[in-house]
Amino acid sequence: MFAQFPFAVRRFLNARVTVEDARQIVRERMARRESSFLEMLERNVYGNPHSPYLKLLKRAGCELGDVRVLVAQKNIEGALRVLRGEGVYVTFEEFKGRKPIERSGLTIEVTPRDFDNPNAQRHFVSTTGGSTGLASGVHHDLDHVAAGAVNHFLMLDAHNARDLPMAMWIPILPGGGFSFLLQRLYLQQPANVWYSAFGWRDSQQWQKYSAATIYMLACLYANGARAPFPKILRPADALTVARWLRETLDQHGRAIFYSGTSHALRVCLAAEQAGFNFEGAILRVGGEPITTAKVNVIKRLGARIIAGYGGVDTGGIGLSCAQPAQVDEVHLIASSYALITHPFTVPNMDVTVPAFNFTNLLGSAPKVMLNFQSDDYGVVSERACGCAIEDLGYTTHLHEIRSYSKLVGESVTMIGNEMVKILEEVLPARFGGSPLDYQMMEQEDAQGFTRLVLLVHPRLELANEAELKRVVMDALRVASPAADAARVIWQGADTLQIERREPISTARGKLLPLHISKYIKS
Repeated sequence: MFAQFPFAVRRFLNARVTVEDARQIVRERMARRESSFLEMLERNVYGNPHSPYLKLLKRAGCELGDVRVLVAQKNIEGALRVLRGEGVYVTFEEFKGRKPIERSGLTIEVTPRDFDNPNAQRHFVSTTGGSTGLASGVHHDLDHVAAGAVNHFLMLDAHNARDLPMAMWIPILPGGGFSFLLQRLYLQQPANVWYSAFGWRDSQQWQKYSAATIYMLACLYANGARAPFPKILRPADALTVARWLRETLDQHGRAIFYSGTSHALRVCLAAEQAGFNFEGAILRVGGEPITTAKVNVIKRLGARIIAGYGGVDTGGIGLSCAQPAQVDEVHLIASSYALITHPFTVPNMDVTVPAFNFTNLLGSAPKVMLNFQSDDYGVVSERACGCAIEDLGYTTHLHEIRSYSKLVGESVTMIGNEMVKILEEVLPARFGGSPLDYQMMEQEDAQGFTRLVLLVHPRLELANEAELKRVVMDALRVASPAADAARVIWQGADTLQIERREPISTARGKLLPLHISKYIKS
């Protein structure tokens, strides 16, 4: 699956992109936005007889010519809303192959591979987990990495963050560290240090992932790339990063650090306890909600924040606004994605959210997305902010982005269904009681860390809370590769907390295994 990587990486590394080059590339993409959308449909959907989207479009009686007319009359977003109303969309669970696509009179059995882009190159693979216990591979085209790097470059320029010493604390494979590493190499701004909280032998499939990491690094080194070798660093050792950042600031005056939101918070707290600040530092964070509590700690140290938004399946979706009205505000990368929202009642959670529905526009994207209802929701607005990213035509702003089906802690995520099985089957079988006696909720502690709090009804006799934690962690270990990776990070960061109190009912009196305390402003 990595066979093409050594042949493609030389061309990738030899690219030279200036800021003006990047701006021109984005201008051309924006000018071709509608034609790119229609070309994507023609090649990847109508030209692919196995596409699940083709079956949905046929059910809706919609030919390619009909879509062309809709786009001409209503623009891309208007056309997508019409298609969404006709049942042309795919939910998160369907996209992951966890349930068939079911519309009135139509059932389509699907797997994650059914949504692969048949026309994209497959240069390397990263993995996103599944509740079935099987990993879902995402094939990446280096052309798509380069396409994302162009936008990333312009974001760095808007924030005056180019050409700075850089470290990152992002996991090795199966995590997303390589995507960031490759983007920086494409921009001729390589990382100086790469830390990973995920170790070489932490996965049950560690031989495969470790070998792939070393193989890709060897290919980079053979082509002269200045890529750092990963250093395994657990969450409790955040002071190591804090010292690197402080020493780099002393030498160069400025530096940039990439990590998940909670990892960045740990580094700042470690620095504060050691008695030094981060004046001149920029922290590029993402992977979990960027809340006011976390931002306040980071700003207290004198650092600036660049917010990130994206995923393994999608790549970058949002660029941090340089004149934000909200702490987590990003610009939608409109040259690569179209976005509409749709009211969605979350199963088993008694809440309706404005779910994001994404459609990708670039031919190099690893997955085909046509009204892909991700498990995210948030506030979408159009406003003139005056920053350089707006000048690119990126006028759609997103903030208060949350997930409705995943638990997030220490910037690693796990599908809610996996935890539901543990709450409803594993724990009652081991400690007694029923599924009504256990509930999981996300909660931000006094320091700003996102904790996962397991509520256990007081009526249950529980002699040893440590044993309860151990059973949960053991269940995560065997649930899926993604859950196993989450377990490693959460265990090291003490993310899981036990609280002896009655599980919380919803406003309608329902008692659900996952309690959502998140809300969305109107």
